[in-house]
Amino acid sequence: MGSGPTKVIWAHSWLAGQEAYEGLIPFLDTEQFTWVFPDFRGYGRSRGLAGDFSVSEMGRDLIKVADVLGWGGFHLVGHSMGGQAAQWVAGHPEFRDRLSSVALLCAVPSRAFPLDEDGTKLFEAATDDPDARATVITAVTGGRLGAGFVRHVNELSRKTADPAAMRAYLRTWTQDDVSGEVTAYQRPVLVLTGQHDPVLTAAVAEEQIIPQYTDVRSLVLDGSAHLPPMEIPARTVTVIAEHILGATATATATATASG
Repeated sequence: MGSGPTKVIWAHSWLAGQEAYEGLIPFLDTEQFTWVFPDFRGYGRSRGLAGDFSVSEMGRDLIKVADVLGWGGFHLVGHSMGGQAAQWVAGHPEFRDRLSSVALLCAVPSRAFPLDEDGTKLFEAATDDPDARATVITAVTGGRLGAGFVRHVNELSRKTADPAAMRAYLRTWTQDDVSGEVTAYQRPVLVLTGQHDPVLTAAVAEEQIIPQYTDVRSLVLDGSAHLPPMEIPARTVTVIAEHILGATATATATATASG
């Protein structure tokens, strides 16, 4: 989407594929940016792709997208489960230098985010049962947005996510600790959390994500819970675009000074 010189890949969440971000499209700056929204294996256009559905596979697939596009460097946005994958890419010695900046949106920590017994049962049921999935959607948005919103997200999830893949990814983001691989990323990182997110809160980010980085800024998104791209799309796009442009300006100034 777009034809601008600033290139951005967006890694999606567990609930649904890239179609969940259609609400962002009217607010994208397509002159300064080129935005790409790929589907992880098991979702949307990649629904039929087999795999091990691991953090590292998600990360390597994001790099493959950049390779296919011919992008040597790019900015990476990771939402929820996609945020765990983004942290892995940023921490991998083979790939981190290709990332000009990272934005982590309501991200699962790199060490994973274990659920308690009741939470595990509910999320496992949600992979097949639309009523359980509706309960999950209601819970992660703080019960604030009504039946119409829940129905919309539930239908997007049903259309775009393979239940078997969701079960595999559920194990990944609740159990796979890749924090030992998240080191030495020195470029700008923006950590965003939702004001009403009941689970992946600002406190979780402060304890488990922010300490991984040196050039890091955090921000709480007012009026949103765990799904900012659908809850407050215009604000979400604006904040991320400002972060990316700021990182680009800083990199340009540094290169000029060094030259």
